[in-house]
Order: sequence, then C-alpha cells, then structure tokens
Amino acid sequence: MTLKSCLCALRPHARDAIVTVIGWRNFLAIALAGCLIVAAGCSALGYSNRVLWRVPSPDGQFVAVCQEIPAFDGPGYDVRLETQDGRLVRELYEIGDGDGCSEIVWSADGRMLAILTSHVARIKFVDVAWALAHREIRTAYLSWREVNLSTEHTRLVGADLQFVGPATVQLNFCEPVPDNGQMRCEGKTRRFDIPLPMVTGHR
Repeated sequence: MTLKSCLCALRPHARDAIVTVIGWRNFLAIALAGCLIVAAGCSALGYSNRVLWRVPSPDGQFVAVCQEIPAFDGPGYDVRLETQDGRLVRELYEIGDGDGCSEIVWSADGRMLAILTSHVARIKFVDVAWALAHREIRTAYLSWREVNLSTEHTRLVGADLQFVGPATVQLNFCEPVPDNGQMRCEGKTRRFDIPLPMVTGHR
C-alpha cells in the first residue's frame, strides 16, 4: 500500500480541511504512520501488494500483470499491461476479492486476454487490441465480458484455461464433492466461444 493510495482514499474536502488545521508536514507524517499500520494489518491477514502474474504476450511486446491490492475486506486485483522492463503501458481493470487471477492466458494473436477466477470457474475477457487503440478511455472499472460456469446453486472449479482458436477457449472444470473430509473433483472439459462484442459500453 502506497502513500499515494492512502491519500487518495481520503475525500478531497476532508483532506483539505485536515491540512488547513495541522499543515502539510504534520498531515503527511500522520498519513504515513497510518499507512504503515494499515499495511501491517493487511499483511497479517495475508494480503499484500505482491505481483501474482507476469505473462508475456506471444510476440513479447507486452506483459500482462496481475497484482494484489491489499485491503482489510479482502484483496483487490489490478490487471494491466507493462513492457518487459516494467513500464506501464495500459491499465486494464481493477476488481475486488471475488475475482482473483488464478490463471492468465493470451490468444495466439495477442489481441485478447482471458483471466480465470478458479474457485467459481469464471473467465473475464479483455480486448487488449481495443484497449490499446482507445487509450483515452479509462477502463479500470469497465465491465469486460465474462462467462460464469458456476450458478447460484452449483459451484464449479476451473483450471487449465487455454485458447484453442482466435476467439474460442477451453476450460477443465469440476464440481467439488466431499469425500471423507476431502474435496474430490471429477473433471470435465468445456469449449466455448468468447461473447461478442467484447466491449459493450464504457464510462
């Protein structure tokens, strides 16, 4: 957790009011101490800002990155594009703890990303080509298309996500079954097309 993220968490009018009373130096010192306490608390819960994935694109031009964002109510996730040396190219999206990055895979042509949340067999699809062509549009909270194999009544677990065509993916999945105190999976495979159009709206 950075000082910038802590400062941004404060509403501007509240921050300005505090600064008026105690001054910038005192405010920064207090904010830094607060950030350290929050970061320590998040770390104690197992949440950090660690990078979970760095997956190069097929041509090696970009790297898809998923980084954990620490929070008391569960980690969030930041998915972005970087260069090989770590320079930011494009932020793709941020999402809460319900949608982790269990696996990230590129399409063979490097135009699409598929991100799997394994524990609910949910796949989110990102149109990388569109995001790069529309850099003026902020996509951090854009509702990218997704496919959910789990339902309200049936939870499925997914693994081994892969592209098997330009816009077709394959996923192994199973329904966990209790077996003598252990969770056992009887796996199946499903192949399906990516929902199109991938970008249906933005803000």
